[in-house]
Amino acid sequence: MNIAIIGAGPIGGYAAYLLAKAGHSVELYEEHAQVGCPIQCTGLLTHDFDQFNLPKDSFLVNTFRKCTVSSPHFSTTINQKEYLVSRPKFDWFFVELAMKEGAQLHLNHSFLRKEGKNLVIRDSAHKTEKIISPDIVIAADGPLSKTAKAYGMFHPTRTNYIGIQATVEGKFDPGGYEAYFGKEICPGLFAWIVPESATIARVGVATMKNTKHYFDTFMQQKGFTVKELQAGTIPVYCSEQVLQKENCYVLGDAAGFVKATTLGGLVPGLKQAEAVAKSILEGKDLEKEVKPVRTRLWLHLKLRNLLDKFSDEDFDKMVKYMDQPRIRAILEQHTRENPWPIVLKTLFREPRFLYFMRYLVLDIGHFLP
Repeated sequence: MNIAIIGAGPIGGYAAYLLAKAGHSVELYEEHAQVGCPIQCTGLLTHDFDQFNLPKDSFLVNTFRKCTVSSPHFSTTINQKEYLVSRPKFDWFFVELAMKEGAQLHLNHSFLRKEGKNLVIRDSAHKTEKIISPDIVIAADGPLSKTAKAYGMFHPTRTNYIGIQATVEGKFDPGGYEAYFGKEICPGLFAWIVPESATIARVGVATMKNTKHYFDTFMQQKGFTVKELQAGTIPVYCSEQVLQKENCYVLGDAAGFVKATTLGGLVPGLKQAEAVAKSILEGKDLEKEVKPVRTRLWLHLKLRNLLDKFSDEDFDKMVKYMDQPRIRAILEQHTRENPWPIVLKTLFREPRFLYFMRYLVLDIGHFLP
């Protein structure tokens, strides 16, 4: 089969690798002049990434052993292994894997439009257009995916965060990163300080609106000066999002496969890429293959809906409850990729968490997306 993948990020690159390795002709189209740029992600990975059994030496920047979570008046530290990666190197790692298996990379090539069964691709370097007729199309072109929209697969209820992040200089503990919650700090999500080293960190916020205001305020409060600025759109998971239509599959950020609580999408996206590859190569039912990932993302979305209703007093209570040894032990045993055991165990060990459930309206009809 001839397969066209629109978008050469890590998720598109991984899908290209899996399909090229199986012997198919794979063409990767990337609109930018360089893979992994511009940077639009912090690059934080839970140790669930280890399940893919891939070497990390070429893109690993730092390894964390702890995370400090702060509300307006309290904080707690959770011990857990996580990775910080260089996104340009991380993205290139997957694209290079695909190329070694025979996939072809086309830089400065972007999806322009769909004409019947054909796609029109623009080569911005040469200011030309070409028509391709792939057997399979994979839309991996980000949260605003033009490809998904052209196939009528972009769900109208989808929403996005805007994230702003800066590289800053200062004095940091390279062994851990920090997350700050509160209405005055970053309503609807959190602010972060993620050290690359003892002297360099990635600092940012993400909100639905007024992101620049909250970013500037947080930077000023912490006394940081921007060394390098990055910004990007981050999708919120939509359980109604269709993943396949005609000969097109939508993948990664283009599918909104992002944890709504933290906006992390690398591990869910890589798992989805494996499911898409199985669907194409083995005729597996795609929705059945992605159901475990969808179920986890659905719970993240419900938790996001709950957190959006929190007051600063609620965040203080949450962090105080988290700071108990029996709760920290649960949080240190499970990563945030799968919130189900965390939610069930914490409610059992600390019934006061039920206080927050007054905010959560569960739609039983959508319990299993």
